[in-house]
Parts: sequence; structure tokens; C-alpha cells
Amino acid sequence: MSCGEFLKKVGMGAVILAAVGGCLRRKETINLQPDGKVSIAVEYVGEPDDFQTADALPSEGSDWRVSCETKVEGEGKESVMLSGERTFEAGEKLPGRFAAKGDPDADLCLAFPTTIRKVTRPDGVYVHFRRVYTARPWAYVQYWQDRFFDDSVKKIGEKSPEEMTHDERVQLVKAFAGFELLKQVELARAALAESVPDLEQDAWLGARTGLLGVGEEMNWDEFVDRVITLDAEERDKTFEEESKRLVCDSLAGFRKTLHEAANFSADQKERFETALTRAQKRFTITKETGGHQFEILVHMPGEIVAHNADKIDDDGAAVWEFDGSAFRDRPFELMMTSKLPRDREER
Repeated sequence: MSCGEFLKKVGMGAVILAAVGGCLRRKETINLQPDGKVSIAVEYVGEPDDFQTADALPSEGSDWRVSCETKVEGEGKESVMLSGERTFEAGEKLPGRFAAKGDPDADLCLAFPTTIRKVTRPDGVYVHFRRVYTARPWAYVQYWQDRFFDDSVKKIGEKSPEEMTHDERVQLVKAFAGFELLKQVELARAALAESVPDLEQDAWLGARTGLLGVGEEMNWDEFVDRVITLDAEERDKTFEEESKRLVCDSLAGFRKTLHEAANFSADQKERFETALTRAQKRFTITKETGGHQFEILVHMPGEIVAHNADKIDDDGAAVWEFDGSAFRDRPFELMMTSKLPRDREER
């Protein structure tokens, strides 16, 4: 059970927004012709909010021919489908991201470098397809969630809301706040490593204390007593506002302490703020894509001789199905090799 689900059990559903991402279904069909030409078709399906992602999606700005369709299903529920296609000539470099040209944050987006290589051997021509979903750091944040949502907190989460005592509700809220604050510490640390790598250790530690101090000063008992009497809608609204305030105040304390200790110049402040925004966006993309469902189909010319796909479908396509957790903290490879007779390749 996620930290967001814990809090939902005690009437704190809005906080889920800080804990889980959407569930976009991403299907991609790749067709490689014997002459080396490659056509790629993508189909993304989800609710409207799922498309408000920090990650880059296929667009005209990234040279994809795209169309978007919205359908209203049962009970007024909206479903959006984004379709795109693109064709590449033999030898043309295949895309490794969907970022638009000139996007300064392209390197933060989901990366999947894709290569096709031909090797001629005495018995034929071997065509190697390889795609690697680049590893996205996650354990540095997951560690803190696991630490704050330990076995004792999990046992509380197993109770019904009516069975929870006031102290147990406070313990759940403090667990979420502790996790959220340490997550901000990690993002700030990453931003400093990028923008001010020579910062003195004591300046960093002082700023860290300034950030965490916000949580220590919070009266959680009073907070739980106040929100538990609200109706569900007001309670969700209050928790969303308080979650945002917690992050805002903690970073304000961090900046104040850091700038005082390090005597930052205007240029250093600007570099840090830019790096912090990038660190936050990188984390957001990783969180969001973790809940995305991927289906990749690859059609290759000739006879399939090796692959690491989940299956070969009835049309002879290699099929991989996975979610975004597959490339958290490790690369995730899709590989397939087919064989063409030499005389066919030479024609």
C-alpha cells in the first residue's frame, strides 16, 4: 500500500496527488522493412489528466504526425487517444525521446535510444533490433518512503478508519510529512550537486536543517483534530493546501539558511533555482511514468532467430509488455534478431 493509500484510509485522499502518477497506456508498433525503412505508429490512451504529464509525448514539434480523439464513455467518463506515426529511411537515426526540437529540458524526459544494425555472415544477413529504456534514479526517494512507512505504520494502515486512535492518525500524517520533507532534501541536494558542486559541507548541512525544521515546528495533533471534523470535500482541499504549504515553507527555510551560510551571489542563486526546477521535473517524470503501461510490438523481416520478448504474436511480431517501474534504477532492454538470406538482401 502506498503512502497515499494510507492517508486515504483516514480521509486524506488529496495527498495521493503527491504519491502516485497517472496510468497512461502506451502502445508502439515498429515495422522494419527488408530495404531498411522503418515505420513507427504510437497509440496513447488514458483519461484527460493522464496527458498533463511532464514527460514529452509525440507531437508535431518532435516531427510526428499526430491526431487526438476524445470519447465520452459510461457515466460521462472521458477517454483520450493520442495517435502518431513517423517513417524513417534506411540508415536514418531513430528517435530516442519524444522531446520537441530545442526543448532545454529534453535530457530529463524518458529516454529510449533505439538502434537497428545489419551484420552479414556466410549464412545470411542478421538484423539486430535493440531499444534501451534508460535507467531513471528512484531508490534515493523510495528509501525514505520505506523508512517512514515501516511495519508499524503498515499495521495502522490495515485498520479501518473507525478503529484508528487519534495518535495513530497523527503517526500516519507525520510519516507522510517526514517522507515528503526528506524527498525535498534529496531534490535540493541533487540541484546543488549540479549547480554549486564546490559548496562547503557545513553550508549544506545547515540548509538541510532549515528545511527539516518546518516539519518539527508543525503541531500535528492540532492539525489532525482540525481536519477530521471537516466533510470529505473540505478535508481533501485542506490537505492539498497543507501539502503544498509544507513543501513551499520547507524550501523557503532551506533557501534562507543556505544563502546566509554560503553568501550566494545572484548568479549562484539563479543556477540553483534552475537546477532545482530541473530536479523536480526529473522526479515528476519518473514518478508519472512509473504508472504507465507499455506495449511494444516489433515486426522484423526474415526469420526470427533470437529475442527477449514476452511473446511472438500470431502476426509474427515480438511483443513486450511492462510498466514504468521496469526502468527504475536500471536500464530495460528490448532485443530481437532476425535473419535474411544473403541473396534476398543483395536484390
